[in-house]
Amino acid sequence: MANQKISADERRWRAEADADTMARYEEIMSDRARRTAAVKMAQSKAADLNKRAAAMNRVAGTKSQTRKK
Repeated sequence: MANQKISADERRWRAEADADTMARYEEIMSDRARRTAAVKMAQSKAADLNKRAAAMNRVAGTKSQTRKK
């Protein structure tokens, strides 16, 4: 995607969206309860994705790349 030429409007839109994302990150990181909830959700989603990947690996006949703790 870096090789594609993008318009000035697209660059401006991306910069605006990125700035909004960075501001939201700062808000989340400064709110302990919100940050904790986000981390727990990320852990839950990662666990679900690992289960799905393991199932796909079984179907494909390959070994799982994930480690169990």
